[in-house]
Amino acid sequence: MLPQVEEVLKEYPQIEAGLVNADKVTEIAGFLMAFTVPVVVLYLDGREVLREARFVPVEKLRKDLKRIYEGIMQEE
Repeated sequence: MLPQVEEVLKEYPQIEAGLVNADKVTEIAGFLMAFTVPVVVLYLDGREVLREARFVPVEKLRKDLKRIYEGIMQEE
């Protein structure tokens, strides 16, 4: 899953990405309410604006990121 998500994120250079292994940093799972893996969470100005869990449809993720990204870029 990770290589596909990384490939999608290349299309959006202003989105900063991070990878956290919830098995090694168990506190993050509770903080993000991530009780299944994988989880993709996008925050914008400290607010969660996108969440995909367990089965992350790559094309849906791409479309959602495009919609959010274009909305941000139009505001600037």
